[in-house]
Amino acid sequence: MITPNRPEDVADTRHTVPLTQLIHLMAEYQQLGAHRDTFLATPADDTFVRGCGIIAGCIATIGVIVAGVGGWQGGVALLVLAGAPVLLALHRGMINRQNRAARIDLFDHGVTVYRSGQRVAGFRWDSTEVRQHAIPFHDTTPVTYLLELSGPGGVEATIDEEGFARAREWARAIQSAVTATQLPVAVAAIDNGETVAFGDLSLSLDALTFRDEALSWEAVQLIDARSGHIRVKLSGVWMSLAPVGTIPNFYIFNELAERLRLTPVG
Repeated sequence: MITPNRPEDVADTRHTVPLTQLIHLMAEYQQLGAHRDTFLATPADDTFVRGCGIIAGCIATIGVIVAGVGGWQGGVALLVLAGAPVLLALHRGMINRQNRAARIDLFDHGVTVYRSGQRVAGFRWDSTEVRQHAIPFHDTTPVTYLLELSGPGGVEATIDEEGFARAREWARAIQSAVTATQLPVAVAAIDNGETVAFGDLSLSLDALTFRDEALSWEAVQLIDARSGHIRVKLSGVWMSLAPVGTIPNFYIFNELAERLRLTPVG
């Protein structure tokens, strides 16, 4: 076997190379460093499949009884109707089988994501954008974990708690690693007078800018995102800006914005 040296080569050999080896080939290509942890697919819940089977069985039994007493047309109709939950059960079973192969692998310098039938996607902490639709502000706050990862070259992956087990662990690990790696770079850029963009929002020493409207730090009293939207308080009035889920690397944005709000230039 020729060792793949490009992501395309890694993907093209997915039918002949074991999945674990494919993941480590991607990690080697992306220079992700040592392997740290693996998060497997969420165990399949077969309750839906069993329920469909029970419903189909009941409908089919009634159909047979109806046909047996002479109502063959109604019996046939019921037997055809019984096929609907059977098809649903087969479809769900196929999805469950596909999800069993899904896995997230954490490395020193990045992460790989795999779903059955898709290519192994690799992301480095220093170049990944993470969008999280719900941000937990307290440990006791229930949150549905869903992260959208994007990297250079249009590489994307969506991971959620329905597809991957131990969601709280992998979500915190990914967000912490991305923030720890990219925050110092963003701080340095701000200190050098540059503007750092986060989707529709951008930060500089002078202001928080939403689209084309600049809000000076002296005027910003509070920044809040607990409602799922980023809001700022200006002169006692709350102004809604953008949904949290549209902001790449929200934790970096939040840390920078709080630092600039508390210590405005001048």
